Amino acid sequence: MDVTNRSSVSHHSLLTLFTFFWGANFILAEIALREMSPISFSVSRFAVGGIMMLMVLYAQCYADAKRENKAFQFFPKIEKKDWGKLLIVAVLGATLAPWLGIEGLDLTHGSRASIWLALGPAISTGCGLLMRTEKLGRYGYIGILLAGVGTLIMAFDGLRPGQGYWAGDLLLLVALAMTVVELHLIKPLAKKYGSISMVAMRTAIGGSLYLVIASPSLAGEEWLTFGFWTWFAIIAGGGIGVGIGQWVKVRALRQLGPTRVVIYGNLVPLAAMFIAWLSIGENPSVFEIVAGGLIIAGAILIQVIDVIKRNKVTTPDEDQLSVVSSGKQD
Repeated sequence: MDVTNRSSVSHHSLLTLFTFFWGANFILAEIALREMSPISFSVSRFAVGGIMMLMVLYAQCYADAKRENKAFQFFPKIEKKDWGKLLIVAVLGATLAPWLGIEGLDLTHGSRASIWLALGPAISTGCGLLMRTEKLGRYGYIGILLAGVGTLIMAFDGLRPGQGYWAGDLLLLVALAMTVVELHLIKPLAKKYGSISMVAMRTAIGGSLYLVIASPSLAGEEWLTFGFWTWFAIIAGGGIGVGIGQWVKVRALRQLGPTRVVIYGNLVPLAAMFIAWLSIGENPSVFEIVAGGLIIAGAILIQVIDVIKRNKVTTPDEDQLSVVSSGKQD
């Protein structure tokens, strides 16, 4: 086996490992919420993951600049006219979306939340069609249809007597919508200043605001009483899942291409459901299984099959932005 093939196998193995780890993150969050308030847990893991991610992205930018013999600047000088858009992006993507998302998870359960987040590609593509910034082929429209049917099934399941998931489902959908809007708003900034730099600045600005908002809740937590799995969810879930996970994604993106990285990302809900069943005995309903299958199939049709069939060409910056921006799901 030559060096290229060994490297490819290594990246596939890492992505497989992290797919299960990202799935486990939803279950770890569910366990941690038994001891912590949602916002305290979310901002704690966000802080650990954000710091680790910034360190990883800084190292990646420095290495790229050195290899390409370019001037290194992690946080570029932002023009005055772009600060308003950057602040909106930061608040939506790194303050409100994770806050509403964790509140939604607290009212549902981990594997269900992972299914809702898998709906992101369909919502993003639908927005692109409405804004006339994106085109779709036949397989893309089929993907949106499947995801739409899956959404209706999930909504019906959440409204069934005895389930009571509708409030959590609604919060997760709002958080997902904010993430989609953020991704569309950050694209012109990423094109101008670089995708990694913009994700890093969004994380630093929005995360700092999130920490200020959560500070009263953090001060009221009984930190010394938390169990092992709660601390594991905060430290490992943030540091490894988000921080090191970004390095794995960027490396895999360059070695394997965006299509394969996207496929692994869409398998996270399946990993979450399997781990929830194996670890805490959580059995998904038939509606969740069917809806999850439809939503995941829709995402793959939109992000993979339709792209291949239309020979759609994306720039490295666009691919990197889409991959790195998915840190909230991790």
